[in-house]
Amino acid sequence: MATYAESVRQLQPVIPPIFSALKAGLKAANEHHTTNGLVRSDDPWHYAHTARRIAIDQLREAGLQAETEEGRPLYAMSGLLLFYRSMAVRILRPSEDARTGGVTIPLPGRSKKRQAFWAQTEGSAIPSLETDNLLLLWRDDAGRLVDPMTLVRPTGGGHRRNSLRVDWVGKLSEGMATLRAADLDELEPDHQYRKLGD
Repeated sequence: MATYAESVRQLQPVIPPIFSALKAGLKAANEHHTTNGLVRSDDPWHYAHTARRIAIDQLREAGLQAETEEGRPLYAMSGLLLFYRSMAVRILRPSEDARTGGVTIPLPGRSKKRQAFWAQTEGSAIPSLETDNLLLLWRDDAGRLVDPMTLVRPTGGGHRRNSLRVDWVGKLSEGMATLRAADLDELEPDHQYRKLGD
């Protein structure tokens, strides 16, 4: 079970390509909408799909996107799944919390595969591999990637909000790519949740 600081330390080398991929995706989505006279609010799913689709290509080039044996993304609809150093990171664009302006940690819903990923079940991210499963939540402001993103270690959940279980929640900023080892060791999550029995 990785702590927040350990997770950021493990992910540090891939922070630049993650940010670069999402920025490229947003740029492409903006250009596509402008060129074709599309209004983002008319179909926000199309905008997000376009951004993810381009981000997948960037992550593939860096050798970070998890793929099937046939070389296709492991998840349908341009689902971003980064695999690095036995860490599986689902990169998601969640809905925003209207009250706080922050992000709402997504639920796995009724999908057994997503529930297994959230619950840290062995082989749930990459078949036959044990991974530490994380969520990386991104959002944009008028087509510009918001920095920092939110890194989450889920431990369970279903389709109801009260079913969500989380170990910790913390920031992942582009600047963390250049932090020294001693600075990484000092990182603390924004929220550390108590486990039953603690």
